[in-house]
Amino acid sequence: MPDTTNPSELLSPLPLSIPNLGNVITTDDVSQKGSGSYKADYVNWCRVAHLLHENAPGWQFNVQLSSSGSHVWEAPNGTAYVVGYFTGPNGERTPDFPQAVMDNRNAPVPAERVSARDFTDTHRRCLCTAAAATFGLAWQLWAREEIENPHREEKREQVKANPAAAPSVQELPPESRPMKPADRELLKKSIGDLPPDIKKAFLEKFRKEFDVKTPKVFNAIQEIRHLTWIQNNMPVVK
Repeated sequence: MPDTTNPSELLSPLPLSIPNLGNVITTDDVSQKGSGSYKADYVNWCRVAHLLHENAPGWQFNVQLSSSGSHVWEAPNGTAYVVGYFTGPNGERTPDFPQAVMDNRNAPVPAERVSARDFTDTHRRCLCTAAAATFGLAWQLWAREEIENPHREEKREQVKANPAAAPSVQELPPESRPMKPADRELLKKSIGDLPPDIKKAFLEKFRKEFDVKTPKVFNAIQEIRHLTWIQNNMPVVK
């Protein structure tokens, strides 16, 4: 029997009827930050909330409390994360969706150093990532897919009519596509800031994980799967 005092163990009515919002966003919803090689596309968290209200009425984002009564959970290595989920208008409850608390270099933050700003930033980030995972909302940004432009229908149809001369980046598996230059620069700085002994061990771990043959490991850090692995395994230096 589920523990009815723990919302994460409550059963939702079956089957879950979750709205599919995979085709909701357009280029009008996308903003950009940074410039040059540091430019990145994103959908503001407030826009995500608005799109949910419009297209999934009654669905509400929540943050699960830990067993200690805190909104912030602690991983086995001492870093922090939050657990988000959605509840629906008919009593539905989606599975837990964890989101790491990260600093401005996307490195995990130790639990004892989490500030109120860290938590609120992570809450907004978890809203967006959980909405992408649960409803498909703005999934294109996370997968680096092209987003529908409502003002360029004619041009898009012309492009489709022309045969492709060679396989495009979009035809690669999402995890094998090249990461954005800005992400790579941030990784370079984050890894470069590590103490020499920790950096050497971390790069050697990456070399073994991806069977890197080149003399300089960083030259091999190119793909989204590399970015994901590094974000999940970056050493925490106290």
